[in-house]
Amino acid sequence: MLSNIKARNCIMWEEFLSQHELSFPEVSYKGGYYSENDRVHGLRRKYKKEWEEGLFIGNGMIGAMIYKDSRKSLKWELGRNDVVAHNFLHGIDWAVPRVPIGDFLLTPSGNVTSESMKLSLWNAEAEGVINTDRGAIEWHSLAHAVEDIIIIKVKTSGEEKNISLGFRPEHGVSHRILYADKKPTLDSLPQKPFQTVIDGMNVSIQTFIKEDENDTFVDEGECAVAWKEIKESDNELVVYISITNSYYDDTARNKAVQNIKSSIQLGLSECVNTHREWWHNYYPRSYVSFSDKKWEKFYWIQMYKIACAMKEDGVVLDSQGPWLTVTPWPTTVWNLNVQLCYMPLYTSNRVRLGNSLINTLKKNEKILIENAKPLGIDNGMYISRATNPIDLTAPWPDTRELGNLTWALHNIWRHYRVSMDEALLREFLYPFLKANINSYLCLMYKGEDGKYHIRDTSSPEYPSAPNTNHFPINDCNYTLALLRWGCQTLLEINEKLGLNDELRVQWEDVISNLVNYPTDENGFMVGEQIPFAVSHRHYSHLFMIYPLHLLDKEEPKVFELMKKSIGHWVGFVGALQGYTYTGAAAMEAYLGNGNKALEYLNGLEQYLCPNTMYSEKGPVIETPLSATESIHYMLMQSWGDVIRVFPAVPDDWQEVEFRDLLAEGAFEVSAARKAGKTQYVKIKSLAGSSLRIQPNIDGRVKCLINDNEMSMIEVEKGIYEIELKKGESVTLLSEVN
Repeated sequence: MLSNIKARNCIMWEEFLSQHELSFPEVSYKGGYYSENDRVHGLRRKYKKEWEEGLFIGNGMIGAMIYKDSRKSLKWELGRNDVVAHNFLHGIDWAVPRVPIGDFLLTPSGNVTSESMKLSLWNAEAEGVINTDRGAIEWHSLAHAVEDIIIIKVKTSGEEKNISLGFRPEHGVSHRILYADKKPTLDSLPQKPFQTVIDGMNVSIQTFIKEDENDTFVDEGECAVAWKEIKESDNELVVYISITNSYYDDTARNKAVQNIKSSIQLGLSECVNTHREWWHNYYPRSYVSFSDKKWEKFYWIQMYKIACAMKEDGVVLDSQGPWLTVTPWPTTVWNLNVQLCYMPLYTSNRVRLGNSLINTLKKNEKILIENAKPLGIDNGMYISRATNPIDLTAPWPDTRELGNLTWALHNIWRHYRVSMDEALLREFLYPFLKANINSYLCLMYKGEDGKYHIRDTSSPEYPSAPNTNHFPINDCNYTLALLRWGCQTLLEINEKLGLNDELRVQWEDVISNLVNYPTDENGFMVGEQIPFAVSHRHYSHLFMIYPLHLLDKEEPKVFELMKKSIGHWVGFVGALQGYTYTGAAAMEAYLGNGNKALEYLNGLEQYLCPNTMYSEKGPVIETPLSATESIHYMLMQSWGDVIRVFPAVPDDWQEVEFRDLLAEGAFEVSAARKAGKTQYVKIKSLAGSSLRIQPNIDGRVKCLINDNEMSMIEVEKGIYEIELKKGESVTLLSEVN
């Protein structure tokens, strides 16, 4: 049996991922922008139809969406995660926004007769063929995994020789102008980009302006796009493109030129090799396969997308990633979007990408403290709804979404729990969470009932009054759940690190005396005297269920309350969106109902673009990524100090296998399920933590370490405690195998 396990772990990655390529055999121009009458789920869209069938490349900082610009031209819509406007347009922007850069255009000389393109996940490269009445154009493109370089290689045949390749800059101004009823005055906009030549290379430069203390504008920073064409033969051409940003000075232009020089000196072949090497090391961090090939393909496209959009040493992933296009959300949204983007990293063993969130919060420590002061809090931390990905100052009017930062710190807690990195706990999470919870303590009061209450916070975007989406609520469940989790977590960290913090008594008091979550006949309410009575896509009022797991689901009355609350929430149709269904899928998986989880996951399909991107009024990135976390919840869960293997596998998924998924306690877990029965579970300890596991294996379970059967303790029915040292592995099998 063990030899079979080892054989299954020898994954032919190139062959496996080739089954999941994103392919469009027939590419065509679809007329450009949706008209005002085009609606999906009741929402008007402004972005281009062709974007939904674009191929996307990226390296976690720069990238491009490749799609038709016209009947003749194909475009690379360029993006960079940290290019922002430096000022926001009052009455139009929520915060300093991301801004567009421009497009690189490929235009044949002849008329297009047919076109196709596909994306290789394994090599992270896009390619296509454009057939014209004069010949053909073959193109290949990548965003280099390490260097900020995009490469386009073009090969022509027949009479298709005089192709056009060039950059079309876009004014670096917020896309929200397109959604505004009143246009801003021109003196609040930066100058349009200009083009120059540096060391024989074309460079397009967008400078930015910021508002100073005297209501005037001064220059600050620039974004540069440089490009160089290298002719390799009469019919082969390579274009190197670099996108750089300098936030305070004008160094971006020279950096872009230097990037191209370095890549040309390295050579195309070596550039491709180093790019592929990075990606070939990335994928095997974990492996997931199951019999539902539709969702398996979707899963692996998202694993590719995550690494294209996030960089370990980059900025926090905002609502767009490197594929900014026309959207009403060119910003970083903290009441759901950021958190959903990062949730899949932990179980999928791609946790290092999560450092981008940690580093962004660290760099903004002083700003987070300043954000709390308008609430009357001097020793707290707070983040409002919208910021940019660099500077977390929030000019958006206060929404009292007090839980937004706490939820982001819950992501960091998960980062810690799967890595058991004590330095992260001591140096970052504990001081940040402590300061954040101080914000709650300052707003908390004890009522006549002897319970602690919190006045005037809000549940993200819930329309609790006519024509509003942020509105003071007393004892808001979003706030209460995150406060309870925060106090519990601070006490756990305080004990683990032996800190003997003087605030521990207050945290214990809060946990003992915090008011109960408001409920009514339909389940959990939004807050005191605010029932859940309007269709709403957010599940903030259900945080005690997911993602915080604060309730005892083994208690029958609690279990029924949770099921009733979930059903009542999803039962209100009209304002539901894609992440409604990914959240509901994870909740049902948490409750152990795999079939219902799959039903909700299938509900996401209607919201997905053909290229697996997602939009509401305009594109946003978080929802497809969050669906992979729903799949993780079906395959493995590790909350509450217990690893649960195959806790909610749908009946239709008879064949399932995963390898090296990461569980809390820093365990890599591998398992296989055949004909609906678990074949084996293998666990490797990365930190020497205490292991409790529910392997979901029929019959007596054998525990093997180095082929020798070892003893283990069944602490609860089906849950086993095993002593493992750091670096040791154990395999669990059914006695009948």
